[in-house]
Amino acid sequence: MKEDTTLPGSGLDETGPGSTPVGGKLREHPQFVRLWLGQAGGAVGDQVLPVALSLYVLHRGGGAGDVGLVLSGRAVSLVVCLLAGGVIADRMRRTRVLIAADGFRSALLLATALLLPVLPLGLLPLVTALVGAGEALSRPASRSLMPRLLPDALLERGNALVSAAQRTSAVLGALVGVAAVSLIGVRLALLVTSAMFALAVLAVLRIPDTRPSAGPRTRVLGEAAAGLRAIRRRPWVTAVMGTVCLHLFAGSATALTLLPVVARRDFGGDVAYGVVLAAMGAGALPAIALAGRWRPRARGTVSMVALTGYALVPLSLAGPLPLPAVVVCFALGGFVVELYFIYWISALQRAFPDELLGKVFALDQLGAFALLPVGYVLVGPMVALVGARATLIGGGVIVAASSLLCLAVPGVTRLADAPRRG
Repeated sequence: MKEDTTLPGSGLDETGPGSTPVGGKLREHPQFVRLWLGQAGGAVGDQVLPVALSLYVLHRGGGAGDVGLVLSGRAVSLVVCLLAGGVIADRMRRTRVLIAADGFRSALLLATALLLPVLPLGLLPLVTALVGAGEALSRPASRSLMPRLLPDALLERGNALVSAAQRTSAVLGALVGVAAVSLIGVRLALLVTSAMFALAVLAVLRIPDTRPSAGPRTRVLGEAAAGLRAIRRRPWVTAVMGTVCLHLFAGSATALTLLPVVARRDFGGDVAYGVVLAAMGAGALPAIALAGRWRPRARGTVSMVALTGYALVPLSLAGPLPLPAVVVCFALGGFVVELYFIYWISALQRAFPDELLGKVFALDQLGAFALLPVGYVLVGPMVALVGARATLIGGGVIVAASSLLCLAVPGVTRLADAPRRG
């Protein structure tokens, strides 16, 4: 894919008034370009699968609780497997981890597509859980590989370009998932997903890599404890992780579980579901362009204030609002999350040494997803107890309040340790 000035990290020099170019151009780092292509290929698969299976469950007569179980399969697997994925990423060549994870997902989804007519609905959460296990292996490996492939000055741009590919794929994935289920069938969607993961394997095959440098190996729990100690020494990291955990539990789980139900009830069917999800991916694109170029000193303040806007995602479904208003709210949600995410990932890559990065990214994702399966499972009972509208409003309030409270923790405003005196 040709790189041009329409994307963040497009290869333009990092310049300013009276400054000189810093860090060069992304296209001058071919190993990063290959990693980027692999992540872009897998991103389509990551988006098609939950859309296709959620609609498949509804078409088979399932309800919000069944959709929540399917979505929770991935979340549970991430919680269980991410820590192991982080330890593996700090022990093995990270390219080999990516190849194994993407190859496994490709084979699994190919088998699922072939066997789908005879699979009971109760096994679909197992499918999403196994796919989530592959994702848990690949996430820490891909993010911790980035600082090896790019100079420090290009980290925001590199992370922005990866996010641009992922968010563009999110738009395509949502639309492909809806179209495949509505017009052709879920089996084609799964076959497309399998092919995307296979292409991701081919993309990273040529990236040379070595094992991370580290001291003597200990047991998995011992290595995990080392990563946890490194995080606890930075209260700003712990605070942001906890805040995002609440966002996923109260905001994402509630909105994503009820969205297909609301779309069928109020907006005319499955096409609206795909359009709203695609809007979230599309809304992230301008944030990627902004974060790739704008480097404010108070990145944490910008991020947390922006994340209060994510409350609009669940609140928009509490309505009643017309479909265009919901689309705009989800687009704004995608914008604020992506702005935060690029600054956050770059901050972690700078704050921790290479031999700890895999574990740190694993613990970051583990913390974020820790309550997500609980959130998915609780949506059905909460709706039965207080109603869908109250459930969605409560989720929005938690998202907004936790974002602002996080700013009270030292270091959060800059997403960095306080400068040493003397």
